[in-house]
Amino acid sequence: MLLLAAAILLISAAAALGYDLLRADAPSPAMGEAASTQPIALTEVEAEQPTAIDAGKESPPAPTPEPLPTATATETPAGEGIPPACIPPDDWTIYIVQPGNNLYSLGERFGTDVDTLMRINCLNTTTIFIDQRLYVPGPVMAMVTPTPFPTVSLSDTALAGLPEPAGESAPAAAAEAAATRVPGALDVDIPERNLNIVLLGSDKRPNSGAWRTDSMIVVSVDLENEIVRLLSIPRDLWVYIPSHGYNRINTADLWGELAQKGGGPERVKQTIYYNLGIPIHFYMRVDFKGFMKIIDTVGGVDIDVECPLPDIELTSGMHHMSGQEALRYSRSRYSTNDFDRGRRQRKVLMALWEQALTLDLIPKIPTLWKQLSDNYQTDLPLSQVINLAYVGARLKPQRILSRAIGSGQVQSWITPEGAAVLLPKPDKIRPLLDSYYNNVAAENLDTAEKVRVQVLNGSQRKDAQELAAAALRWGGFQVTGTGVAKEANQATSQVLCFSGNLEAAGEAAAMLGLSPAAVQDMTSTESPPGAAPAADIEIILGRDYDPCRR
Repeated sequence: MLLLAAAILLISAAAALGYDLLRADAPSPAMGEAASTQPIALTEVEAEQPTAIDAGKESPPAPTPEPLPTATATETPAGEGIPPACIPPDDWTIYIVQPGNNLYSLGERFGTDVDTLMRINCLNTTTIFIDQRLYVPGPVMAMVTPTPFPTVSLSDTALAGLPEPAGESAPAAAAEAAATRVPGALDVDIPERNLNIVLLGSDKRPNSGAWRTDSMIVVSVDLENEIVRLLSIPRDLWVYIPSHGYNRINTADLWGELAQKGGGPERVKQTIYYNLGIPIHFYMRVDFKGFMKIIDTVGGVDIDVECPLPDIELTSGMHHMSGQEALRYSRSRYSTNDFDRGRRQRKVLMALWEQALTLDLIPKIPTLWKQLSDNYQTDLPLSQVINLAYVGARLKPQRILSRAIGSGQVQSWITPEGAAVLLPKPDKIRPLLDSYYNNVAAENLDTAEKVRVQVLNGSQRKDAQELAAAALRWGGFQVTGTGVAKEANQATSQVLCFSGNLEAAGEAAAMLGLSPAAVQDMTSTESPPGAAPAADIEIILGRDYDPCRR
């Protein structure tokens, strides 16, 4: 979120929201969530890998680029008669995994054993993918080339027109890409004044041969108007990955790294540009340990939890969270779906920004950048981080906009292999992005800034006034105080307007999900002598106020 330079570290670190402290055997996602097919007796490491098949069970098409020696599993000295790990012998060739194949049947077919197949192919599990390329002994086999699914309406032409990153700065590459848009790519009008950074949370673990990007958030900084936009991309979005084919967007980093060491981020940039039309200038990627360390370094974050999360025993209300607690909050999925999880991830980003503002971190950025360098990877230069820090220091909460590609822009689809994914609807995504990136007047975001609001809890809901106050602050309102109403357990909420600014009162009501009928004009009401209203608007929350509106 690149709001405060330390927040670039912090917020980029928050991309690690994709890391899962919850075990793979946690309760399954709520109905309607597009999730990976259930793992079959997988280890903790294996459970985090892309959806796969075992013993002949099918999975979504996942043609795997030829493994490189650099993508090695744990090295083991090669003994006599044992081939070296991850290096195929000269007399081995490539075989494309077909439905019904497993390592045991392939070992018998090609005259070898499972352990040797795993060693040569850098596998740390017997789980293999349909359309995966495996080295096997024997003569050259006829290769089966998987074809992209015609159900996806995006063009299946390669992204050959995109510039190669080698020797170029990322902004220059993105600018050239914008000038030579590849036919078939989604055409979206993204203003050139935006600096676009993708935050990646990878669940890659030591000695793991495969991983996913479980969290992907595009942070767009409008340097001219000092507006920051956060855009969550669903991890199960079924997209065209350049030089690979169709797959979930959360596998783009993996395929890029397997094709060329260090090539994952560029593949992600190309994939986002091709499918969403957003040119990405920089990336930041962190692991879960780095995320927790950074959160803990700033003393934790304060999160307004609107909805209880029973799977992690978290009640609604205001919570101060450590790095591990924030990670679990952002990863919980038992009673929610992937869209709600993306919303919570963006909340953690904004909480990081708030916390960073209180610590006066700008002078410490160079030191922090160096000290925490083992916890993230990025192509952002330090000079750019410092420039963004000053933008973040001046930023107002209402100028941080939050959006997601949600249920209205995708459609659930089960692949022929049985995997639940989300198909993008270009005719719905295009207007969403065009509106989000263009139709926002900076001055309109500040209209509520001078409106004073007091929030009282008459609902008997714990911390209701604090949750409402947090929402109003992010909307730009000046919250002058919170408390408990004189009458408890009121049925309906009231929005009492003492200033005559009924438009602002209506906006406050809408922000809290209250009925327009709750707004009352109090300008003609006489106050007791010497008792001036404490705010322009007084909100008394009743039982109809529900902060948990997913």
